[in-house]
Amino acid sequence: MAQTTRTFIAIPLTDSLGDRLTKLQGRLAPQLPSVRWSETLPFHLTLAFLGDVPYVDLNKICGAVAKASRTVRRFELTITGLGAFPNLARPRVLWAKVEGEGLALLADLHKAVGAALEEVGCIPEDERFSPHITLGRIKPGRSAAQPNSLGAVVARHQTWSLGGFSVGEVVTFSSTVTPEGPAYAPLARAPLASARTRTDDLTE
Repeated sequence: MAQTTRTFIAIPLTDSLGDRLTKLQGRLAPQLPSVRWSETLPFHLTLAFLGDVPYVDLNKICGAVAKASRTVRRFELTITGLGAFPNLARPRVLWAKVEGEGLALLADLHKAVGAALEEVGCIPEDERFSPHITLGRIKPGRSAAQPNSLGAVVARHQTWSLGGFSVGEVVTFSSTVTPEGPAYAPLARAPLASARTRTDDLTE
């Protein structure tokens, strides 16, 4: 049987932003006891989750991501506000919103990465895309215990903002399950085009 590794494509946040999100989790934890907080770093914005990928396919996947990334110029995003999937009435995931003028370029990047992956025969497990940073997951069987308190926390953070950040690269990660939780390891880094680079010259 071929060896595999769980693989995903994402935009990692800086250590500084990660530290501030960790502090936010610490402030929210007493108010939301049924949330299992994400502790594995780096915090990231997932573009595609590929599931278990054979080792022999990793090079072509990393190459496809690099090709797609070079077609989109660097852009800015802002982390502001909180939300829950699928909704506040039946919450499963608590997340921080991603907004800003760069959302259109983010959508272009997601589309380009998906298309490049399909070209090499690797289709993401879920092609839907809702930009967010996962903060924690509601423990099974506990979602009904706190809809009102979760809604109140989200409402209080409507105008909260962590500030902006620059998106300059996409990273292909492996994810290994350990007794302490998942461990992420970067497999390849793919820089975006600079503002002065003609992206139409980079698609060859």
